[in-house]
Amino acid sequence: MQGVITCDHPATLFVLNGIRPHIIRPRRAKALRFEVDGQVVCSKIVRHPGTRPNNFMARALRLGC
Repeated sequence: MQGVITCDHPATLFVLNGIRPHIIRPRRAKALRFEVDGQVVCSKIVRHPGTRPNNFMARALRLGC
């Protein structure tokens, strides 16, 4: 039995491989706007903690979903 799973979303490699901690800055505005615990927060920079790799495609292939 063989199977092929593809995903062409631009963020796929970031999810599969994970990302290191990094700083996020606004591109077109003076600040970033987001919610934390229901409160609106504005900030000039955000320190993203990074993400662990998530090989969801290999798991899907093994499960046959």
